[in-house]
Amino acid sequence: MKIFTDILNFLKSLAFVDYVFFFAVLVLMILVITLFYFIKINDDVLESDKKKKKPKEETQEMQIVKEINEAIAHDEPRSNIDFTDYEKDQEEKAIISYDELLKQDNNYEINYEKEEYLDDLSVKKFDLDHLVTRKETDEKPIFKGRVISFEKEEAFLQALKQLQNGLQ
Repeated sequence: MKIFTDILNFLKSLAFVDYVFFFAVLVLMILVITLFYFIKINDDVLESDKKKKKPKEETQEMQIVKEINEAIAHDEPRSNIDFTDYEKDQEEKAIISYDELLKQDNNYEINYEKEEYLDDLSVKKFDLDHLVTRKETDEKPIFKGRVISFEKEEAFLQALKQLQNGLQ
């Protein structure tokens, strides 16, 4: 009975903080043991699922991905569009812009009689007697950009807004 009295005296000497600390350590130990138990159960479940799994059937998406990967690996150019002879001819001879037309046509250049700048607009008059000349040099023309002041740009924007409001 001396043991029980010693234990009782020991517990009476402890403060409230000591009790809280003791129970917190006890709860923490229980949580760690539970965590290890759940980890072991999940490992067993995953291993049994791997054994039970059957190979999945190949879906359409998986087949498409497989075909694309094979085509890329073999460098097979595949075209899903069938062009007619006329469409193929038009595609080969297609000209996107006037500049490309001039570039494709042995670098011809348009002749102008005179060029005027009205505000920020360039006005050019064609020389109809000598419309084009062939460029002899391969130098690229240098275009000098004209920058307008912020005030002119704001005034132009206001004029556009007024025009838009007038059209409505």
